[in-house]
Amino acid sequence: MAECTIVVVLRDRFSTTTRCLESLIRNTSEAYELLVVMGGVPERLRKNWSTRFGDRVRWLFEPKFLNPSEYRNIGLRETRTRLAVLMDNDVYVHPGWLEPLIQCQAETGAAMVVPIVLDTEHEIHTAGNSLFVTYRNGKAYGCKELRYGSQSYFEGCNLRREKTDYGELHCQLVVAETARTLGVYDEKLREVAEVDSGLIWANAGSEMWFEPKSVVSFHYPTRISHAEDIPPFLFKWDTRAIVEGYRYFENKWQMDITEAGKWPEYLVFLNSRVGLFARMFPNAFGICLDRACQELRGVLALPVKLLRSLRAHILQRGAWDG
Repeated sequence: MAECTIVVVLRDRFSTTTRCLESLIRNTSEAYELLVVMGGVPERLRKNWSTRFGDRVRWLFEPKFLNPSEYRNIGLRETRTRLAVLMDNDVYVHPGWLEPLIQCQAETGAAMVVPIVLDTEHEIHTAGNSLFVTYRNGKAYGCKELRYGSQSYFEGCNLRREKTDYGELHCQLVVAETARTLGVYDEKLREVAEVDSGLIWANAGSEMWFEPKSVVSFHYPTRISHAEDIPPFLFKWDTRAIVEGYRYFENKWQMDITEAGKWPEYLVFLNSRVGLFARMFPNAFGICLDRACQELRGVLALPVKLLRSLRAHILQRGAWDG
């Protein structure tokens, strides 16, 4: 009998779904139920996934795009097991990932547990999280700290299980009924819901833990390269909706979470992953035009790169070779 339901939700792309589910099925030996919640999925993809995964996956297709918190809450309402893992569909789990999360929850009584999350095969995105808060003229300013971010990771590490201020939404194990009762996924937030949920857990006296024996990774593209991904990506990172959510968060918690202006700049960077031509022509043609422009910029920048490489070689004189 399954003791955990794994709920996979749409983040910002369709194209990562197949690999996500294949890694789950391949690397999860424990008994589990697998539920996928997505909105606005083209019929072609729905048929393809249903054929590929058969009855191993229970699908909940919504007619339109929803924000990730809405998907998570739909999944939680459908969960019948005590524990649930809420996971974005661009997350790829590593062998032996689930049991350490379950064990940590059992031994600590945690309401929520998160794994190590890798950006790439050998680089940490975050290993637990801290929320730094500073004050100016009586106003609180919050800043998200991704512990051990950008550190190398190979075959295990010396990190220990510890409490965390909040957990990245990429992958969380939660006590389902507690999460439902507290409403930890606020549907008015399209972004920064990870901090919001952490504050909700903390205010309720629920403990959050980081478990280093569990490892997952997620994929973040330099550019959007599949035409089918353009609509969900533009919906997820819509600037107006995100700004509205940040203002809602500030009113809710009396805390500015724009990280002293860093987040607006990062949002511009995120949106640049869909080029101008792809926005004008949301199809393969638009993506090809953007790719051509990007390659042209690379050619024009080549002399500058060569000059920097030559300068570095002269200054270092091979000191790091061998």
